Amino acid sequence: MSGSFWLSYAFALVVVALLLGGLYAIVRGLARGRILVSADRRLVTVLESTVRSQHSTLHVIKVGARYYLIGGGQGHVTSITELPAEEVEAWLDTQRALLRTTQRSIADLVKSLRGKP
Repeated sequence: MSGSFWLSYAFALVVVALLLGGLYAIVRGLARGRILVSADRRLVTVLESTVRSQHSTLHVIKVGARYYLIGGGQGHVTSITELPAEEVEAWLDTQRALLRTTQRSIADLVKSLRGKP
């Protein structure tokens, strides 16, 4: 097999990897946007989660107008503390601003690909 075949093969793999990475980023962004938007309309919302170990997680949840840090793992949930609403809402505002910027960037990219100003 010639060198040009392997070069074309490697290029195709890179293109597929970039497409998959882009799709993954878009899906993650859409999921985050859905959570941020629904936080104002739902009574109970999980705003953020992080894994501490194989069987242990931390969650920031909103219940009504209050925010809680809870821990979960192996069939149990523990309330750790109530979080100050000002801190969580400031973080949410920052995340919403980032989401708007990302959405505008994606919309501008789509417009430029379609050839519209």
